[in-house]
Amino acid sequence: MDMASSDDMAMADLETGEEEEVLRRLGTAEEAGLTDNEAARRLRLHGPNVVVLSHHHEGSMLQRFLMALFSLWGWDHVFPKYNNMVRIILNSMSWVTVLTTIAITSAGQRPCELAIVIFIVATSLIACFIAKLVLEYAKAPLEAKAHSPRAKVLRDGRWRDVHAANLVPGDIIFLKVGDIVPANARVLRFQKIDTMTCWAKRSVDCAHDFLIYYAWTVSCGQGTAVVIATGRGIPRSTLRLYPQRYARPGQLKEGVMLAACFCASLVLVGTIAEIVLSFLLQKQNCTGMPLNAHFMPLIGGIPMAMPVFLYLALAWGSVRLCFLGIASRGTVALEDLASVDVILFNMTGTLTCNQPCFVRDKIEMFADGVSKDHAIILAARASRSQHELYIEPIDAAILRLLDDPEQARFGVQVLEHHACFFVALKLMFQTTYIDEGNGSKCCVFKGDPTKVAHQCGCSKEVKEKISTLMDELTLDGYQAIAVGHQVDSCWEFIALMPYTDDLRSDSADVVDSLIDLGLDIRVLTESPLSTTKQVCGKLGKLGTNVVPAHSVFELARNNIEVHSNINGISDLFPEDKSDVVRRLRNFGCHCAMVGYEFLDHDAIGESHIGISVADATDYTKSESDLVLTQHALMPVSSAVQISRKICQMMRSFTIFTVSSTVHLVRHLQCYSKGWN
Repeated sequence: MDMASSDDMAMADLETGEEEEVLRRLGTAEEAGLTDNEAARRLRLHGPNVVVLSHHHEGSMLQRFLMALFSLWGWDHVFPKYNNMVRIILNSMSWVTVLTTIAITSAGQRPCELAIVIFIVATSLIACFIAKLVLEYAKAPLEAKAHSPRAKVLRDGRWRDVHAANLVPGDIIFLKVGDIVPANARVLRFQKIDTMTCWAKRSVDCAHDFLIYYAWTVSCGQGTAVVIATGRGIPRSTLRLYPQRYARPGQLKEGVMLAACFCASLVLVGTIAEIVLSFLLQKQNCTGMPLNAHFMPLIGGIPMAMPVFLYLALAWGSVRLCFLGIASRGTVALEDLASVDVILFNMTGTLTCNQPCFVRDKIEMFADGVSKDHAIILAARASRSQHELYIEPIDAAILRLLDDPEQARFGVQVLEHHACFFVALKLMFQTTYIDEGNGSKCCVFKGDPTKVAHQCGCSKEVKEKISTLMDELTLDGYQAIAVGHQVDSCWEFIALMPYTDDLRSDSADVVDSLIDLGLDIRVLTESPLSTTKQVCGKLGKLGTNVVPAHSVFELARNNIEVHSNINGISDLFPEDKSDVVRRLRNFGCHCAMVGYEFLDHDAIGESHIGISVADATDYTKSESDLVLTQHALMPVSSAVQISRKICQMMRSFTIFTVSSTVHLVRHLQCYSKGWN
């Protein structure tokens, strides 16, 4: 008790103490972090950074063996609302049928029937065990690739990427938007992003009194933190579990299990009825049970095989997904994917590569006496430095235009670097600096052309010219950002910088394939209407009927089915994506959402099945049912085909099993009357 209280006091000191004192107590430095040798020593001392989410009573060997047998049929997650009652009834009914079958065949001294029953049970168990081992073996590398927690940590003065299990108290870690916090930590430096113009839910700060806890999600900004507790050292009171999306049962699985329960009950009731009737009718001369009393239990092999077939079919489907490089979390994904009729794609990073490429020759200058090279330098000053651990893709593209990225900061003293959103995950950066050449205070602004023109106080003629140029660039497949510059409180619109964001190599092919399968495709994006139409026009058979978000919501307000004949929705704010999914579900559509950005997680959560691409954020992957581990979209189409085949197979077998069981029981009942 004293040791526990002392540990609690030490943890409280780390949580509430001054920053310098915390670093001193942890024996680390913000500039260099821990050494490799010290980190290895602490890893041996504190153990791996693995959090045990629950502690179940292990029980006896017999109890664990029986629970393993029950779980093979997959009935332990069929009715989550009635875990303590229906699960026991279903499992018990199955095994009572087995035991009754064995007892009757033994009593009748029919060794061949007993051998058949034992063979059915043993074969079912062996098949399930083998399928389970094969599935775990196939999924292990994909799960590690898709969901293995990683952390960027400072060791010996160098940033490196390590497995989160190797973190120790005292490590300096780097976190950015969409990351899942790998351990309890204390914030050191964090650059926040102004979200007042964006989604209200995103305004929640990642740090609460300078503390962040295991499994929290970084919702805005980026920066560094020092780890104060890992693994078993994390207080249970601060433990917050990862989001669980996979506890719900699939409709098909639920139906199959109910059908199996019905068949098993029918056979069990028929068997017991035959026993009672046999003794009542042959009370005076009980020479033995009727012949059908021996065959009735054997019919139980048909419904007994149904859950086994269900498990094997879903396991085989999951293995085939593994061959495609898809990490699936739960067999429910197969059932949901087979029933999908609408697939929604986030455009940026999902259909496109999210790798902007600027074209120097296309830059349009608006300021007199300013060259294109100087405009690029100004844009680079309003971008993240190349020395930062994470750079926005659009910032990296601007820096690539420079012969030497150091040019962006040469001859200036940066005072403030401020960022804010103008659309989802497309940042507007504003940098305030002192020009060391003349000592003047300057400010450079980069982002949405409309906002930059408004900030610079452009005239109506200039705004119309900007709008005309934007339309022309869009027809050529370009998007654009603008650069504004302020010197001594005087703003000037400098330039319009066009860029392209190419489609993935297989985006058009996967859209065509999904349309051929009878699925409706919707493109969701925050990009302007004209840009979205250009992208949709390049996606094979997908049309260009793109509607702005405000028009879609106006149509929905008038009870018009907005999903009919629409190929894409543009000008979306982050919360609008989940709203679109919710409205489609209200219209009776089964939706799948393919996402990439952190802000896609709400839409993925609203959809029937969520799919993340390989380079999606950690939190988006944690919310998804399927995670692609390869940089290709074609496996999505293959997964739909596989899921449909597996579910059709399960439906056919269910119909066959129910009809066969009913017919056989009925025929034996008629035969029993004739026998008696």
